[in-house]
Amino acid sequence: MIRDFKLLLLGSCCLAVTACAAPNREPDLSNIKSNVDQTREGDFGDFLYNLVEAEDKAREATDIHDSLSADAPYLYTNLPLRKKGVQLSEEALDHRKKAEAALNRILDPIRARLAYLESLHVPQDVGPMKASIYFATGSSRITNEEAGKLAQVGNFLSQYPISHIQIDCYTDTKGSTGANKELARRRCASTVEAMKKAGVPLAATVATDAIGEPKDAPDNTDNQENRRVDVMVAPHGTYNKGM
Repeated sequence: MIRDFKLLLLGSCCLAVTACAAPNREPDLSNIKSNVDQTREGDFGDFLYNLVEAEDKAREATDIHDSLSADAPYLYTNLPLRKKGVQLSEEALDHRKKAEAALNRILDPIRARLAYLESLHVPQDVGPMKASIYFATGSSRITNEEAGKLAQVGNFLSQYPISHIQIDCYTDTKGSTGANKELARRRCASTVEAMKKAGVPLAATVATDAIGEPKDAPDNTDNQENRRVDVMVAPHGTYNKGM
């Protein structure tokens, strides 16, 4: 009996020693918070968080829209749910904008580095090229004479294909402001199409601005200078030369 007691006591001591030596396998909650904080840290964390939030809220708003779309709009059924759907869609758009802003903060240093590398391939005396294309009153058609200017732009781009192209479109003040704004859009579209035919390289970025009537221009005035599209071509490297 004494022998059995000694064996039992020895076994209990071994179990106690093993328990003391074994690592604590309980989950450490502080690790959870630390990992989550690191995930959301910095611009990349901000980008990820807002991107996921935008997708989740957009999906929920879409589900609400689809569930209510079968109802006649004039019935205004389930008004609280409609309001929730509108709110979710607005929040989704806001999160998307924040995600885009965070992504741009990530990409800006890369863009700056690329612009510097591009500048090494642009001669010091090369600056932006500008061409003005003129139109007849109320027209968005580019004449053969004006198309020749775009051919010169195409030649310049063939030498410096990594460029930014800014196209600003104007009208005179004959007619209504709204009609002239639409006319400016059509002139932008016809200029972009003509630029494609002139051989704009894929490495170029193109931005358009349908301005319409110039600011402070006299009303109801037929001014040819205002019936124009300005095309500005800036090789990316010129930004680093202060041009």
